[in-house]
Amino acid sequence: MKGPQSRLIQKHMENRKYIFALFFVMSSLMVRGQDMNFIPFHYIGDYIKSFENMMQQRDGDILTTVYIGLDSGDPQLPPINVGDVFYKVSPSSLTITDSLFVADTAAPYYLFAQDPRGEGNIRANIEYIEESDSTFLRISHFTDDNLIINHDEDIVVPVCEGHAYDQWDGHMVDCWGDLIMKYYKDRPEGGYDCHVVRFDTDGTLKHEAVLPQSQNWIGGMKVYKESPLQYWQWKGIVDANLAIYVIDSLFQLNNTIIINKMLYEDPVEPIQERFVFDNSTCIVPDGDDVLVVGPYTRYEDFIVAETGLAVARYDIRTMQRKNLVKFDEWQGEHAEAWCDGFQKMSDGALYLLYTECMPNYTAEEIAIKIDPDFNVEWKRYCELAGKYNLGAAFCIPTKDSEMNEGMAITGSSIDLKTYQPGIFYFFLNHDGTVGVNDGGIEVRPYCFYPNPTQDMLRMQFSPDVQPKQIEFYDLQGRLVRTQSKAFKSIDMSQLPTGTYTLRVTMEDGKTYADKVVKE
Repeated sequence: MKGPQSRLIQKHMENRKYIFALFFVMSSLMVRGQDMNFIPFHYIGDYIKSFENMMQQRDGDILTTVYIGLDSGDPQLPPINVGDVFYKVSPSSLTITDSLFVADTAAPYYLFAQDPRGEGNIRANIEYIEESDSTFLRISHFTDDNLIINHDEDIVVPVCEGHAYDQWDGHMVDCWGDLIMKYYKDRPEGGYDCHVVRFDTDGTLKHEAVLPQSQNWIGGMKVYKESPLQYWQWKGIVDANLAIYVIDSLFQLNNTIIINKMLYEDPVEPIQERFVFDNSTCIVPDGDDVLVVGPYTRYEDFIVAETGLAVARYDIRTMQRKNLVKFDEWQGEHAEAWCDGFQKMSDGALYLLYTECMPNYTAEEIAIKIDPDFNVEWKRYCELAGKYNLGAAFCIPTKDSEMNEGMAITGSSIDLKTYQPGIFYFFLNHDGTVGVNDGGIEVRPYCFYPNPTQDMLRMQFSPDVQPKQIEFYDLQGRLVRTQSKAFKSIDMSQLPTGTYTLRVTMEDGKTYADKVVKE
């Protein structure tokens, strides 16, 4: 809400934290050309950072936008938006080749995409201008060569009178090359109306519709079918169901699909599994099927026995579940898991990126490639080396110079000693190998838990690798234990307490090293 935000910004301009925030953000732009596995920001105290947009340019570079804000100090008010930092990153050298800071007090929701009708890129957003008490669409253009935006050349067209609200994931470029923008407006009698508008890239309004109240505050909008053109939107609703709304090119409701939360329920035994439909739920169209990914929970005797992430395939016509694959890296009950990205590639393969968090706040980013039949081709466990901890992540599918598809991953991170926030980038190729990595990101085809451990160390391996040998070395570098078979469980009960180096050797000769603590 720009009015209250503008007043808060004026107030915070008197606050030195805001001035320091601008200074530190600007100083972070001086990292052009540096190694990119960990890009530090200065710690600012009341500090908020999130990744809002990511895309691949026609020249192959990755553009990422990071939202920088300050805590307003009032839980009833949104964060104070300092602005957005644009980074242009080379996947081949893992360096920042360009950067741009845009001071902006509006909500950080906008479309960021390749220009569908020309060269370069566009940045489009719905913005409220307090002086005229009107809401406008702003379209900015910039080239692949640099991130310079000349706002004097922006296309600014009226959307509505009064204040309209924007929402994350409410914009897209569809298969016709049109800009689809979604916004919300107060109703005189209370509540909100959800508007969807279609614009040409020159700002020409082509169509507008008001969606039914049932579709207010839904999480996203994607193309469902190109011919005839249909979109879909989704959200969790009462009674723990997932509602998918199919609308046509004129934004008229065609169908409502309800997916029940229950994945499995035995009427005799009190054992059941269920999806948890929340903000991290992702869906992807696949012919006459819908693919759904989200957190799941399994109960035994009405007690939580296991949590993790699940991917399910449903027949849209019958709503029958056709396939299901579950991911739980640490067996048993643990804190939570959430999806960071879910994409279908041109060959039908699925790329999944998710975070799994233990109750002790240990978290890992896990990247998985699944074939169309839901067989896992490879699984990679990713974390920052040393004293850094991964935070929220964001990913998109990318193509290398030979047009092989892969995954670009970015996210936030924290220095666990200084609590200094930062960001990270890395790239995974279609075969699960790391595109560019100087050691700042550790990507392994296995995981182990618990750590620290008192007796048994359990290990899980990606299906595309085969372990050959596991060794343990003490702090003096002496070999204290070797295991050449039965790698899923390793008995450490006879080892003295202390820190050991776990050395894993694969059949292909690759080796990995990790620290393990025996209590």
